[in-house]
Amino acid sequence: MHKLEDGIHLDVSEIYFLQPSQFAEDSLYYLQHLGVFECDTRYVVTHPYWESIQILFIDEGELEVAFRDEMFVAKKNDIVILDCRYEHIYHAQSNFKFHYVHFAGSSSFEYVSLLYELNQSALLENACTDTLNSAFQNLRSLARSQTNAQNEHRISVYLHMVLCELAESCYSIPATANELITQSIRFMEEHITESVSLDEIAAHINLSKYYFNRLFSKHIGMTPHRYFTNLRIQRAKRLLMTTSASVEEVSAQCGFDNSSNFIRLFRQRTGMTPTAFRKIPF
Repeated sequence: MHKLEDGIHLDVSEIYFLQPSQFAEDSLYYLQHLGVFECDTRYVVTHPYWESIQILFIDEGELEVAFRDEMFVAKKNDIVILDCRYEHIYHAQSNFKFHYVHFAGSSSFEYVSLLYELNQSALLENACTDTLNSAFQNLRSLARSQTNAQNEHRISVYLHMVLCELAESCYSIPATANELITQSIRFMEEHITESVSLDEIAAHINLSKYYFNRLFSKHIGMTPHRYFTNLRIQRAKRLLMTTSASVEEVSAQCGFDNSSNFIRLFRQRTGMTPTAFRKIPF
C-alpha cells in the first residue's frame, strides 16, 4: 500500500485528490492531485511510469532532480516540469517547501514537449510569477471544494493559464536578439509583395541564414520561412475578402511566384482554396 514519502511534515502540509469526469478526461486539462508540502532531507521521491504531468514550484530550500539525461538543483522561485511517463528522482537537500500540481488531459504532453523544446531543460530558473501563484491559489481553492464536476471547466482554464505563462517565459527574447528579429520581421512586411529568399532576409540583418533560422525559430516558435508565408496568407485573406482582384492578382500582390504555388500553400494553411475562402460570409 502506498503512503506519503518520509520527510513530509504532515501537520503543515496539504494534499487533495480529484477524479475527473469522462468529459474532462476526453476534452479538458484535468487535475489529478495538488499539494503544498513542507519536508526535510528524508524526502526522496522515485516515480515509476505515470500518465501525468507534474509541475513543482519551489518556495524555500533546494531540490536535487534527476530526470532523463538531466541532473540539476532547483532553488527558491524555480519551477520544475516533469513528464511522469519518464522515470525521475528528486531529493530535498535541506528543509524544503514547495507546491505542485499533477494533471493530464487535452494536449498536456504535447504542450510540455514544446516547453522542453523551448527551454532545453526541465528546470525553469526564477520563473515563479504573480500570475502563476494566483492560478495555483485558484486551483487550490477549487481542489479544496471537492465539487469537481462543477469546477473542472475552471480547473482546465487555470491549468491552461499555467502552461501559457510558462510558454511565454520561454519565448522571452534577449534585447539584442529581439532587435534583430524585429528588423527581420519589418523587412518581411516591407517586401511582402516580392519573392524574397531567406538569404536576403538574413543578409539584411548581417547574419548567416543558418544562424538566423535557428535564432528566429527559437524565439518565435516557427521558422522565418513559415512566418513569412503566414504573413502572405494573412494578406491574401484580406485581399480576397475586401477586393475583387482575381486569384492570380492576389497571388502576385502577396509575393508568390505563381498562382498554382499560392493555391497549394493557401489550401495547406487554411484547408480550402482561395476561391472557397472568398465565398465564406463574414
